[in-house]
Amino acid sequence: MKKIIFSLLLFFAFSTVSFAQEKKSGEPKMLAKLELNEFTKEIPLETNLENGLYNLLVYKHEMLAKATSDKEKAEVYEIIKNKLSASLSTDQLKKLMNNKNLYENIIQ
Repeated sequence: MKKIIFSLLLFFAFSTVSFAQEKKSGEPKMLAKLELNEFTKEIPLETNLENGLYNLLVYKHEMLAKATSDKEKAEVYEIIKNKLSASLSTDQLKKLMNNKNLYENIIQ
C-alpha cells in the first residue's frame, strides 16, 4: 500500500514539474496573444495582418527573453517599430500613436 501511494506521489510530482516547464516555454506566445487582444480591441485588423502581428509579437518576446544587453533590447524595439509602421495603414498607425499606453506596451 505504501509503495502504491509513493508511486502515485512521484507520478504527480513529475507531472507537475513537466507541466511547469511546458508553460514556461509557451510564455512568449501567451504574452503575444494578450498584447494582440488588447491591440485588436482598439484597432480592428484584417485576419492576415492580425496573424502577421501575432508572429511579430511572438518574435519580440522570444528575442527579448534571449537579449543579454540593453543594446540588443533596443535593436528589438527598433525592429518592432519599423515593422509596425510598415504594416499598418496611416489611420491605424495614428490610432496606435494616440493610445500611448497601447503603443508603449506593443513596442516594449
